[in-house]
Amino acid sequence: MQDHKTETKTERPTGNEIIDGQPIRVYDNGGETIDRYTVVFMRRADWGFTRDYIRRTGRDFYPMLGMNAAPFDPQGFGQHCDGMMGRHLGKRIPFASLPADCQKLVKQDLAPEAGTV
Repeated sequence: MQDHKTETKTERPTGNEIIDGQPIRVYDNGGETIDRYTVVFMRRADWGFTRDYIRRTGRDFYPMLGMNAAPFDPQGFGQHCDGMMGRHLGKRIPFASLPADCQKLVKQDLAPEAGTV
């Protein structure tokens, strides 16, 4: 008689998630660094990374937002950057798995009025 192990797998997203009409990917590095969570904005031309820009500069990067679980806290961390996608970002997680303040920060970035006062 064989033992059958049942393995519970966490649902990991494939492809892009659409949040407020924008494609993103979310990563969690498990707390290895202060910017545990990274959100990659996949529509990079909207952020200035056009095909022409990439061809001229050789910078084949994506706009990203790195943050800890409390990006609005005075001792928290939330910073925009650009970078390359890869395993160094951690494992893919669903947007819904981000802490509430991280979701709020991402949605603020994606709002049409972002950057206006």
